[in-house]
Amino acid sequence: MTDASLTAAQRDLSQAYAGGAPGVLVSGLVWLIAGIIWQLHGISAAFAALFFGGMAIHPLGVLIERIALRAPKATVGKPLETLASEATIPLFAGMMIAWVMLVRAPDLAIPTFAAIVGARYFLFRTLYGEVGYWGLGGVILLVAGLALFGLKTPPNLGFVVGAIEFVAAAWILQRWRARR
Repeated sequence: MTDASLTAAQRDLSQAYAGGAPGVLVSGLVWLIAGIIWQLHGISAAFAALFFGGMAIHPLGVLIERIALRAPKATVGKPLETLASEATIPLFAGMMIAWVMLVRAPDLAIPTFAAIVGARYFLFRTLYGEVGYWGLGGVILLVAGLALFGLKTPPNLGFVVGAIEFVAAAWILQRWRARR
């Protein structure tokens, strides 16, 4: 893929998925719901909320893109959609690691899950041509890393990651609208 064709595919994918902002927004909502569930029912229930809620991120994001934002379908960006699908495999591998942590070291399961999500956001820079995803991924990785090493972080990472993603979604959406 040449630089010009990559740029065209990124622009096309960004238009089709509103820069990825709806997915980030839905993910933030899933994290906030997991935070509430964590408060009420504990880490295992929060982990289940992240797992099952995570499956709803893409379809709900697409619903928002098509209905609320009236984004067109991707045409040129198909190779990048394939890359996004392929990147789901390491995400599932990471979730298996987080699940093992849930059994062996429950306090590390949610921070591990957050680190996996943060790491995956770095790929979104290539998918959408939006450098803000490096920042989003970096902030989530920083918070997850602090929690994994037992440094000072709020006890409920669901609320923290959800808030980070809400702010990032608003910023990414604003940038997408400006480029439209």
